[in-house]
Amino acid sequence: MKLNTLLGMAVCVSATMTCAYAQQSPRQLANAAATALEKKDYAAAISGYRAARDGGYRDATLMYDLATAHLKAGNEAEALAALERGVAEGMRLAAYLAEDPDLAPLRGNPRWPAIVQRATANEAAYQAGHASPEQFKFITSDLDRFWKVFEQLPAASAPAQLLDQQYLDAGSVGLQGFIPHRIGSGANLYASISKRPKYYAAIRPQTLQTGRIEPALRGAMRKFKGLYDKATFPDVYFLIGAMNSGGTSSPDGLLIGVDMFGLGPGVPTDELTGWHKKSINSFDALPSLVTHELMHFQQNLMPQTLLGHAIKEGGADFMTSLLIDGNFNQKIYTYGYAHEAELKQQFFAAMQGSDTSQWLYGGADEATGRPADLGYFMGFRICQAYYQQAKDKKQAIAEILNTRNFERLLADSGYQNPR
Repeated sequence: MKLNTLLGMAVCVSATMTCAYAQQSPRQLANAAATALEKKDYAAAISGYRAARDGGYRDATLMYDLATAHLKAGNEAEALAALERGVAEGMRLAAYLAEDPDLAPLRGNPRWPAIVQRATANEAAYQAGHASPEQFKFITSDLDRFWKVFEQLPAASAPAQLLDQQYLDAGSVGLQGFIPHRIGSGANLYASISKRPKYYAAIRPQTLQTGRIEPALRGAMRKFKGLYDKATFPDVYFLIGAMNSGGTSSPDGLLIGVDMFGLGPGVPTDELTGWHKKSINSFDALPSLVTHELMHFQQNLMPQTLLGHAIKEGGADFMTSLLIDGNFNQKIYTYGYAHEAELKQQFFAAMQGSDTSQWLYGGADEATGRPADLGYFMGFRICQAYYQQAKDKKQAIAEILNTRNFERLLADSGYQNPR
């Protein structure tokens, strides 16, 4: 083949790639890169993260994820450079740098200590700047933005694109962090809305009243500050999602999907799936969920086993019970207390394994009526027992939030083998 033909083909390929990137927003590029990373297409992940960054996208984990993609592709020097750039721009994630097994090949490099030192300093600076329960931001701008777009959907020629451009791309940094693994895309969000239009429309008035829970949350956070000297208070972002997640925490703050707190008078449920009917809460349960996610933000845990994951989730629930009324997981606890003896036997038989599917993040048994996520209950009871037997309650709270030895915490609790 002639050289000029080869060059022409190369130009076409390059132009096609450039055009494809131009058709995607920086946020979409970052999401596509995350998908590519999960699929082990490291070249595509690297290209996507770079294009997202060049387009102006900023995320607390972007450079960390880019470094991971480089490392998986065998580019250690590029991985180190990405991390150096990340920490220079304020990236924290010191615990992940210390313990993420994927980063093991980098830890012997002479440049590594400086990266960890800078990340640790960034973490300390963040905590110092978020140490007061009076100063965290209560951010509801994404709710207002969603409902403005929602009004336009019936007349829109491309509703999914409208959601992408005017809601997702224009959203807060909190909304950006909620999109991967939850909202996914404008198309996915529009599909959720299309299946449940009456439900979405009905929850609008109460979602716009989200600000009224702020006093209760600040009260809970003040109480937490009195119990835990190292308490950190991130900003809280409230948003509308695709009805698959009530909330999570990210390095940017707490991310709360208020669409999962819509049950109440006048809200139709005929469009909801069986899972939704069991998972969606009333608006009154929202403060307990926010407090639960606040506990996750405090935790310095790296669980690998069912026991560890149960203590992580149940520990967040237990700490929430010390701070605020209500329990967004009440259905789990009603069943748990009624079946505690048999659950203990089953849980202790499985707790050293890594399979969480029957206990966390799903795991419902429709045939027996067993609800999902009973690992929350088991972890709660372990942490509650540990706290009750402890002479120093503040130290017990610190252990629940920071333990690296889940087996010791269980043994000291006396829950498995009561004294």
